[in-house]
Amino acid sequence: MRCRISVRKASPGPLHYDYQYGLASMLYLKLATSNIELANAIHSKQGFKFYTFSNLILEDRIPDKNGLNFRAAHFFLSSPDPEFIRSFAEGLLLEPEFFLGNKENNTNFVIERIEVLPSIRFEDKCVFRTLSPVYVKTLRKQEDRLVEFDLYPKDSKFHENLHKNLLARYEEFYGQKVDKDFFEVLGVRNFKPKRVTVENNFRRCSLMDLTLSANPKLLEFAYDAGLGEKNAMGFGCVDILEVGGIQVNKVESK
Repeated sequence: MRCRISVRKASPGPLHYDYQYGLASMLYLKLATSNIELANAIHSKQGFKFYTFSNLILEDRIPDKNGLNFRAAHFFLSSPDPEFIRSFAEGLLLEPEFFLGNKENNTNFVIERIEVLPSIRFEDKCVFRTLSPVYVKTLRKQEDRLVEFDLYPKDSKFHENLHKNLLARYEEFYGQKVDKDFFEVLGVRNFKPKRVTVENNFRRCSLMDLTLSANPKLLEFAYDAGLGEKNAMGFGCVDILEVGGIQVNKVESK
């Protein structure tokens, strides 16, 4: 289930580029406003969290060398759990104002509209476009110890771990294995490396168009819950270019 949230910037000046952690924190607070039990369950849960959100998609970008300047924007929030989406929407409607940044330098916003998007019928092949960067990592031995390495799509381990992560999250959410598990990355286009700061840590991740062949249930789960890791921090949200060779909808800009 996916919703589109339209926002208006209510204060002058640019928004700092590294707003992703602030947006993730805001989402949790809005959820707690509506459903504190669900918010506490998500916060205390170890491991996977089954939702993701996109970057802000600016509708009227104003040139500014100090950050992102605009009047209106929107972003997407999605989850395979409809209760999460409903509770979040209720929290935003109860308190439609929020800010991103810190007390010394923050940008105020007002929620103008929340729209629940229609569901999509998936086939066994689709083309995704990332609306927030995909993060995938692995462990590799270095000087007799294991060290985390961030992966890009050119590394075959990226494809393997992308599949393993998606499968593990699907099985945990639904409590059962997917039937006819198959997964193949058929192509990557328009790759753009990104470095995102989250809680003072740098994450190397990827924006791209990604052609996948997989069980339609896995593709639907990827659309709802995101691809890769740290989805609840705003990584791995995707839009759809094509399903079964047919263009699905208007594609959002990166």
